Amino acid sequence: MAILRHSTLQPLSRQHHQGLLVSLLLEKGVKKNASLKEMRDFIIQFWEQELRLHFEKEDLLFLPLAYKYPQLIEGLTQLKNEHQEIRLIIQKLNNEARAEQLDTIASFATSLEKHIRFEERQLFNAIQEVLPEDELNDFIDELQSISEKDFCTKYAVRFWE
Repeated sequence: MAILRHSTLQPLSRQHHQGLLVSLLLEKGVKKNASLKEMRDFIIQFWEQELRLHFEKEDLLFLPLAYKYPQLIEGLTQLKNEHQEIRLIIQKLNNEARAEQLDTIASFATSLEKHIRFEERQLFNAIQEVLPEDELNDFIDELQSISEKDFCTKYAVRFWE
C-alpha cells in the first residue's frame, strides 16, 4: 500500500527515490566487480551535488522539532545519528586507499537505503501525524527550492551496466 505523503514533504521523498536508485546501482556495481574508482567517484559526486544539501535541509528543518514535540525525539535522534554515520562513511571513502574501498562502498549503499526507508516509512509518517497543518506548511518555502535533478540517469559513467 502506497503511503500518502503530505505535499510539503514530497520534494524530499522525490530525492529519496533518487537515493534508493543510487543504492541499487552501487549494489549492481559491487556484484559485477565494477571499478572502485568509478563507484567512489559516483558516491562523491552524489554527495556533493545532492545528498549533503539534502541532509543539511532535513537537519535544519526537522531536528528543532524535538524541542516542541517530544514524541518525535526518538525518530529525530535516529535521523541525526544516521546522517552522521553516512557523513563518516563519506569521510572514510575520501581518506582510505583504493584497495580498501569495496566494503566502504557497500556500506554506503546499505546505510543510505536503510536510512531512506526509515525516513519514508517511519519518520515522515510521524511528522505528518504530529505536526499541525500550518506547521507543515511552514516548510513549503524551504522545500520548494528542492529540484529533481535525475542524478543517476544523467551520470556519464555506467559502471552498473
